[in-house]
Amino acid sequence: MNLSLNVRQLKAFLGVAETCNFTRTAQKLHISQAALSSSIRELEGQLCCRLFERTTRSVELTAAGRVFLPVATTVVGNLEAVTHQLQHFGQYGVSRLRLGFTPMLASNVVPDLLDEFQRQFPSVLVEVVDAGPHELQQYVDSDELDAAFGAFEQKISGMSQLQIIPATLMLVYTDQFSDVKELITWPQVFEYPLITLSDKSPIQQLVNAMAKRTTTDIHSRMVVNQLDTALGMVEKGFGVAVFPSFAQTACRRYKVRTASIFPPANINYFRIMKAGKDASAAIDGITQLLIPRLHRC
Repeated sequence: MNLSLNVRQLKAFLGVAETCNFTRTAQKLHISQAALSSSIRELEGQLCCRLFERTTRSVELTAAGRVFLPVATTVVGNLEAVTHQLQHFGQYGVSRLRLGFTPMLASNVVPDLLDEFQRQFPSVLVEVVDAGPHELQQYVDSDELDAAFGAFEQKISGMSQLQIIPATLMLVYTDQFSDVKELITWPQVFEYPLITLSDKSPIQQLVNAMAKRTTTDIHSRMVVNQLDTALGMVEKGFGVAVFPSFAQTACRRYKVRTASIFPPANINYFRIMKAGKDASAAIDGITQLLIPRLHRC
């Protein structure tokens, strides 16, 4: 008998054996029900026997399926164990890591982050893409990136998400606006000429939401695309700006001050990966290095 079993078929079999339900198994494996059924049919064809008894109400293992179950469990378990072992032989699972960051993270946190990461993972070559959230989602979905970090929506179809940190928005200003206190309310923020990012920015979307919530209009807006452009404008007295707390690092390069805004407005930052993909030790490593850097800001 010429068997050409593959891990996809074995995992499909084990999933159905566990849940006794094709729909739930397909959802768990992030594949369509048709693809799952096809894998089971292929496996049964190669083994020349039925593994499941299917009725309109239930799915149960046949006698052959019960015999095959411990074998499939052992094979998949051994493959996963040796894969994990070989990943560590290969310097933490990857020789190349493709990561995406939204621009504010890329300019404020990533340089120091990568410097520390390369000391801990010297054999991993990191490629970085800085882009907006929508573009990064597309790159992850098309496997052009292994993972991306930024202010993404709470739930993205086809993506697994790990919350990194909720950042708090702060006001950036200069001494020219001498009446600004260390704690300022949102209606007071909107009394000043505001230098903003484009409405595509999740940060600006939150600022707009706070204006709507407080029934306050945003006056004298100057719209820019880059953090450093906005900070340069603030430094020259053209207005004030609202940024996440971790932008403190960039603020230190300019003659500007920061103030807390009440009530606090949090914007959640996530790591996203394509659904069904496991994070390598290198991805988990850079995630663990990123979290305390954001907490310190």
